[in-house]
Amino acid sequence: MIDIRLVSKQLEDQYGLVDPVCKDLNTIANDAIEVRTADGHFALKLYNPASRTKPQVQWEIDLTLHLIDNGAPIAKPVQGRDGYIQVFTIGGQERAAVLFEWAPGEKPKAEPGTYVLVGRAAALIHTAADTFTPSSQREKYDLAKLIDDQLRRMKQPLVESGQWQRVFDLTERLRKIMDSLQLDWGVCHMDLTLDNVHRHGDTLTVFDLDSAGECWRATEPWGVKNFSEDYFQSWLEGYRSVRPFSETEEKAVSLFVIIEDIRNVVWKLGLAKSSRGKPLMQTSEIPGVVDGWLAWERDNIKG
Repeated sequence: MIDIRLVSKQLEDQYGLVDPVCKDLNTIANDAIEVRTADGHFALKLYNPASRTKPQVQWEIDLTLHLIDNGAPIAKPVQGRDGYIQVFTIGGQERAAVLFEWAPGEKPKAEPGTYVLVGRAAALIHTAADTFTPSSQREKYDLAKLIDDQLRRMKQPLVESGQWQRVFDLTERLRKIMDSLQLDWGVCHMDLTLDNVHRHGDTLTVFDLDSAGECWRATEPWGVKNFSEDYFQSWLEGYRSVRPFSETEEKAVSLFVIIEDIRNVVWKLGLAKSSRGKPLMQTSEIPGVVDGWLAWERDNIKG
């Protein structure tokens, strides 16, 4: 539990906010606090020190400011006493902290119009990020990161559940296909879900670039594709209104449905750097998940 009184005091000291009213949003990977004052509405992000160092947070803020300056619809960070990144002491532990303006509106409903806006936002982010020249390094979501590192992290539960060979063989087939493709590469949001956007009328504002990094752009809509083919087509409509998304990339999204879900399962098993608290998945559930991956491969990749 976050000590809200302690957070309020540090907001006063480091951002000059008067009588801030704070609410813990009970987020999982990092801690997010809703902050209201007489002068504004904000979101305070306290980064998980196990997964993000201050230089890595600086990369995110540099990207955020670049995207905003180049027309992408991103929530704006707020400068404090020491710049955009402050250090809060929470429970005796130092945490990188950034205050953002609250994105107008609210989490949108899943409907075609929403996904048109999400696709358009993704294209605006990708276009703006094409000219981003970071001063520090960030992880690259290549096959070493997306496949090799994930297999290493989850090998024990895969072996214990009797799924190691099935998953290894699956990833080798996916790797072979990926090696044959020429796909657009660059900075992606990497977690562009409805949990990380607010909609106000026809305006969509994106936040939480904690997972952002370089990857194939075809990975961005994997969750939409996995959720609904109709919504994926809406996403494509929005994206293509701003930026090309080739037929090859459209087909490649099906590969990332499996590749990215493997990374998602690693996180749910509590094996990722950003995993916190009690695992959200048990080893006994893995065989059913693997069955789903193989069914997806059969229906959407091989056929």
